[in-house]
Amino acid sequence: MHRTVIAAVLLATGHAAAAPITLTIDPGQSSIDIESTLSTVVGDDSDSASSPISGIIEIDLDRFVSPTSISVIDFVFVLENNIVLAYDFGLAGAASATLDTAAALYGLEGEPTGPVLVAGGMFDFPAVPSSLAGTLDASYELLIVGSNAVSIDLADLGLFESPISGLVTGNGTTVTLNASYAFEAMQELVPEIASLQLAGTATIVANGKNPSVTGCNDADLVRPFGVIDLADVNAFTTAFRALDPIADLAEEFGVFDLNDVQAFINAFNEGCP
Repeated sequence: MHRTVIAAVLLATGHAAAAPITLTIDPGQSSIDIESTLSTVVGDDSDSASSPISGIIEIDLDRFVSPTSISVIDFVFVLENNIVLAYDFGLAGAASATLDTAAALYGLEGEPTGPVLVAGGMFDFPAVPSSLAGTLDASYELLIVGSNAVSIDLADLGLFESPISGLVTGNGTTVTLNASYAFEAMQELVPEIASLQLAGTATIVANGKNPSVTGCNDADLVRPFGVIDLADVNAFTTAFRALDPIADLAEEFGVFDLNDVQAFINAFNEGCP
């Protein structure tokens, strides 16, 4: 009888109305591709580059198991590497551009976007307010025009709308988001001489724990929480083999190695109060 009641309570908890949850982006599985075209009075040229991305995305789900709706509350997508782009106009000259400490940000603080429907785990936001941060440093040496260098604050590009779509899943304890994000921006570098068009496409893999369901320490991974047992060992082993961030317990984060295993063992031996 008691087991039946407990099972019913756990099931109800898993499907109860959810709350905002912050997911951590895994830079080992997340990246952005940047395509660019520099248009000048002597011609056009294109270049591309990519970078891992880190950061967070905060979402709101109607429930943590098999969600049926999702809202975006906030996000910060940080480029781990600077983006260096080069343009060659042959005898007419050359130019370069660098995106320094760049990031894509949610554009409307305190105003969520959504909710939108989640069907079979899939969701689609056609337009999410976004902005950029960081610096665009460009230099050129062009025939007739001459040479110069400019530096532009990416925040000056203002707000724009970006699509976000993908898959969100939850098991009551953890939430995983696999999504794509895209943006386009145009910046005039030198009036009537040069303008730069940027287009970014990001793949995002992010994970987070249900904020209402947490263990007593890093080794208390699955129900029943407050008790560390073989179920937690099995959960850690499975997550470690799958490179699931829930098993990434020690620095260097994003790398799964013996440090994570030792961190789990230490927490397991510590036990719950």
